[in-house]
Amino acid sequence: MDWRNRIGLYGAYFCGMAGIGFTLPYLPLYLRGEGFSDRAISFVSALAALVGVTQFPIGLWSDRLRRRKPFLVALLAVLALATVLLPMTHGLLLVSLLVLLVAENGVCRATVESLAGAEATQMAPPDGVGAALGALRVWRPSAIVVVALASIGLSGVLGVRGLLMPLAVVQGLAVVLALLIREEHKKPEPSQDRRKDLAAGSKGLRDATLWVFVAAMVLFHFSNAPGGVYLGLFMKQELGTSEGLLPVAFVVSMVVWMLAVQAGGRLADRIGRRPLLITAWAIMTARLLLLAVAQATWQALAIQVLDGLGQALFAVLAAAWVTDRLGDPRKAGEAQVLVGSALVFGSAVGPAVTGLVVDALGYRGTFAVLGGVGAVATLLVIGMVPETLKTGDKTREALAVSESG
Repeated sequence: MDWRNRIGLYGAYFCGMAGIGFTLPYLPLYLRGEGFSDRAISFVSALAALVGVTQFPIGLWSDRLRRRKPFLVALLAVLALATVLLPMTHGLLLVSLLVLLVAENGVCRATVESLAGAEATQMAPPDGVGAALGALRVWRPSAIVVVALASIGLSGVLGVRGLLMPLAVVQGLAVVLALLIREEHKKPEPSQDRRKDLAAGSKGLRDATLWVFVAAMVLFHFSNAPGGVYLGLFMKQELGTSEGLLPVAFVVSMVVWMLAVQAGGRLADRIGRRPLLITAWAIMTARLLLLAVAQATWQALAIQVLDGLGQALFAVLAAAWVTDRLGDPRKAGEAQVLVGSALVFGSAVGPAVTGLVVDALGYRGTFAVLGGVGAVATLLVIGMVPETLKTGDKTREALAVSESG
């Protein structure tokens, strides 16, 4: 990847994801100020994640057109416009519609996440997919931490609503940077023999093992997402954590993610996907079970190291595995949106279901049950998800063939 594409892709991704540093700590507070009840906030958040599944046809369309830059530019422009309009808009319906666009797992950011990953994968050498995804994904937690820390300082001066205008400028910068991306459109088509090799090596969406892995990904986020939703409440109400320390748990996770994601990608290219996939799912499960027995604030903060590590490994390994499994570099968009759709679906259904039982089970009981679901998902990965990293000149040569313009 040349420097123009690095600046364009990484810069657009950084600025596009930066808004999550606002939405995670402040969007629920903002919505409550607009008259939303707790139930309405939960409903809109779940609906935003479900709408994020629309990234799947967009990813397939980008593969068919063999271009992703126009989609990235358009989605980032819509995201910037929605951020500008949000503080000017009132009324539950209109505000809810804008939230569907600006939420962390809403259609804009979820699709940008997937298409940016597809673009990075497409620009990577055939034996460097994991490293390429790691180099991209490191900018997400970096952006979130920067904006979250800046928001803490600025919120006292500008107020929560006032934070949206500077954020809109950052989102607009993402559009400008995305315009710098230079896509390659003159790469050779696979030869007839190579087409046969690719077709023989992958069943595409008819692959049963692929859908087993999709189920494992949904269960990962079904379990993990409620852990994030209820962590702050658990720490404050049961561990006696002060409000000033609550953001620290979030920052710990993001910093570990930032430090681990590139190393995880490089390691996956060396030792394979499967060992690190099992590790990621096991870490997610261990984190939930440890939270269920945590007795002090420092223990909960230490456990957040596992959250950052597990999410960092998932962010790279899941997409790399699906890319390998599909076996065709022309389906980079399809691979990424499969992962992204599983993520947003699990992240929507998990909190919705646990919201029905958390009062009866309590926070500790909820974490324990989610840990049990995570254990089932881990066993699914251990028993039914094979290694996909291939070696040998023929395979590398086949994977090296990419799209033509």
